[in-house]
Amino acid sequence: MDKINVKEFDWSKLRKCQNQGSLSTVYIQDDICIKILDKLYPSEREQILDKFLAMNGIKIDGVIFPKDLIVQDGNLLGYTMDYFQDSTSLNDYFTTTRFVNCKDIFNAVIKASEILREIHKYDIKVQDLSFENILINNQGEVKYIDIDSCQYQNYESYFLSNILHKYMFDYRKQEFCNMTKNTDRLSFLLAFYNLMYLKELQNISDKKYNQLSNHISTLNNIKRLANHLKDKNKRITSIPYMDDLINRDDDYTIKRNNCSLLIKRLARKI
Repeated sequence: MDKINVKEFDWSKLRKCQNQGSLSTVYIQDDICIKILDKLYPSEREQILDKFLAMNGIKIDGVIFPKDLIVQDGNLLGYTMDYFQDSTSLNDYFTTTRFVNCKDIFNAVIKASEILREIHKYDIKVQDLSFENILINNQGEVKYIDIDSCQYQNYESYFLSNILHKYMFDYRKQEFCNMTKNTDRLSFLLAFYNLMYLKELQNISDKKYNQLSNHISTLNNIKRLANHLKDKNKRITSIPYMDDLINRDDDYTIKRNNCSLLIKRLARKI
């Protein structure tokens, strides 16, 4: 992992990526993606720099790691990474059309879950785990991005997925959330439910749940787990990896409600 001075870039030749991070600005040049951490404090960028150096040499299929570090006056400004051509987030890929087959969703989710297993083998906690940070292309390839938000060894992270924050702090009213591999799996499961129902788990009624679970055995098989997580008085138990929960024989075309799709599109613009 080399260091590149920010002055080496010709910013006039860069174009902004369509999907931007909440705390960064992302550019594209040919097959390289450039992420500038311009909305982080210097101390936050310094910690990310130390973490990247500690992670140098780790390679995981399905994870886009930094290639080169971009520095300014010796301080980390951002980093470059491979650009995943013609890709979009799992959320956008499966929630922008009215009809989608659950088999297609499950194939992508299984791949993402298997990658998560590999990530955990290196004792990396993704932490900011959402289906916005997992990309898919038209060939069905799946890759994790935004690895700067992960927790590794003693290097903690300032980031937390929005869906986990809403569940743990807004819904369960917890004051502290210890980030573990299990919270990664919980985030993944919450993201899965949000993708299937276009609603957060805590807002899915029994009637709404059954509308799909009556046709999709995977959802029926994990209904007890869903009810357990919706009960704020029950302790969160060990969450399995999603690839252990999915029935590969499920084959049902989901018909999205036009109103739900509109709400989803408007939410992405806010």
